[in-house]
Amino acid sequence: MTNEFIPYEQALALKGLGFDEQCFSFYNAIGELYESEGYYSYSKNVHQFEVVAPLYQQAFRWFREKHGLRHFIEFDDNHYNPVVQSSLVYYCKTYEEAELACLKKLIKLLTPTQL
Repeated sequence: MTNEFIPYEQALALKGLGFDEQCFSFYNAIGELYESEGYYSYSKNVHQFEVVAPLYQQAFRWFREKHGLRHFIEFDDNHYNPVVQSSLVYYCKTYEEAELACLKKLIKLLTPTQL
């Protein structure tokens, strides 16, 4: 079931963008995923050095509801096309690669540019 959770790097980026939804799991300080009973959120029970681990669907819902950013994945011939805000990201061989590509693009859209 661990493949249902977004990767540590993206979870850390979402934390920096203000994501604070309840999640089923969290990552410890070295990026290991912990699954247990209950919910975790920054405002309730996750320590400063831990990172909540949202499901992909939670992350996509957060982008859609909080920021009005949308995505979809279409299948064309032998590859998947991740599309964010009506813009093709790039071709992917698997649906999971396309999901991650969408997530990375959404994060990039909200991340302030470094000067």
